[in-house]
Amino acid sequence: MIKRATFAALLPVILLASGCDDAPKDKADSAETPNTTKDSQTTPGGNELDKRLAEIRSQSTSEKIQEFNQLKDNDPKLLQKSVVAEVKKQLPLLIDDATMMADVSAEGNTFTYKFVIKGLPASITKNEEWRSNMQKVIIKNYCSKDNRVKVFRSLFPDGAVYNYYQDNKLVYSWKAQPSVCQE
Repeated sequence: MIKRATFAALLPVILLASGCDDAPKDKADSAETPNTTKDSQTTPGGNELDKRLAEIRSQSTSEKIQEFNQLKDNDPKLLQKSVVAEVKKQLPLLIDDATMMADVSAEGNTFTYKFVIKGLPASITKNEEWRSNMQKVIIKNYCSKDNRVKVFRSLFPDGAVYNYYQDNKLVYSWKAQPSVCQE
């Protein structure tokens, strides 16, 4: 429950940090869990409880329990992994007319975005003014005073890498680190 609540708070932050202001789309599983007791059929929300219990059971595999038991109390790896997995479910996302968030990943304590750019001449993405403007936008979003963004930065303390691809080639990459934020 805490993991889901934390993720629910972080998803808008992750999208905001990438420059996207779209609200996350609800992609709840629409599969119905059959009712197994009379109480779940007559109790309001009973079916919801059955769904939640089935979800909890399905994620309680021996591998996941072993992975959980190997973590230190303050180790964010599982939450980081969960954030990446949940964001991937939302992809691809059109950020604007020329930019799509195609993938995300995490390595260590660094979050990485993969953006694909279309419709811009290569001369623009090579232009230092464009790159400087991109860096300013990234810093503004990454350094937001919003508490959810602060949680995101603490979850990935080594920063976030913003990679922009055009014609399947990396044309711009910049790493935002907490030290760029003047708090």
